[in-house]
Amino acid sequence: MEIIYVKNNDIKPIKDPLCCAVGNFDGVHLGHQMLINEAKNHSLKSAVLTFYPHPSVFLKKIKNYPLLTPMNIKQDIIESLGVDYLIIFEFNDEIAKYSKDEFIDIMKRLNIKSVVCGYDFTFGYKALGNVSDLKNNFMVYVIPKYVLDDVRVSSSYIRELLSYGNIYDAKRFLGRDYTIRGRVIYGSMQGRLIGFPTANVFHDGYFLPRNGVYFVSVLYKNKKYYGMCNIGHNPTFNFQTELRVEVHIFDMDLDIYDEVIDVSFLKEIRDEKKFQSIDELKCQLLKDKEMCISLSKEIKD
Repeated sequence: MEIIYVKNNDIKPIKDPLCCAVGNFDGVHLGHQMLINEAKNHSLKSAVLTFYPHPSVFLKKIKNYPLLTPMNIKQDIIESLGVDYLIIFEFNDEIAKYSKDEFIDIMKRLNIKSVVCGYDFTFGYKALGNVSDLKNNFMVYVIPKYVLDDVRVSSSYIRELLSYGNIYDAKRFLGRDYTIRGRVIYGSMQGRLIGFPTANVFHDGYFLPRNGVYFVSVLYKNKKYYGMCNIGHNPTFNFQTELRVEVHIFDMDLDIYDEVIDVSFLKEIRDEKKFQSIDELKCQLLKDKEMCISLSKEIKD
């Protein structure tokens, strides 16, 4: 997959005529995958046009907008779907003011000949452009809403599921396990003192499931491990104001500080809790680990 970066009016035409799916694609969920698969279903080269940073940073003035799939993860997923080109459009204050006609002109200059979009897709300044405007300029394939259990599959709904710790349904709507990728950084190392060493994962930019303990899988250098992860503030030891993602990885005896790992959430085990003593905490962690090991034995890789 070839990646094309577009910034303001600096546009290099792509030699191949494109059938292009357009949108934010945060999460690359089942609905997004319908668009992408449609873009691959025609005689032209397939492309996905997306935006970075997320338009909400500018349009809704949300400085640190948490994502289901930061750009590096999004790239990997889209490439795995067999797309020929990924066009990353840098979104900024200037772009936010582009009229619908200016945006259409950019698409034409990129050699986009046909467009795949959702039924409710809008674009341009104040979202004044719509599907009808696209149809006046391109061959357009409009994808209806993807409904699962009478609910429209959307990034916002998946965020809602994760905020309730509903890992099972989040996976169903995404079409895969919800996963974060981050570098292992130094933490307080207090887990090691009680027999539960943890990898403290840098999670900047991600939308996290609600605070609690989770059964997880960990991918490190193409090898899968299982473990348990705590998302929260370490209320029993020393309360941390900054949210932490700490993973106790089973059957791993490696120094992975400063290494990058993928953490996939498989099941919520319990809420985060403040215990009255370290011994009480250790007792609960042993129960959590026993449950997670039991769950791992039920999985057929």
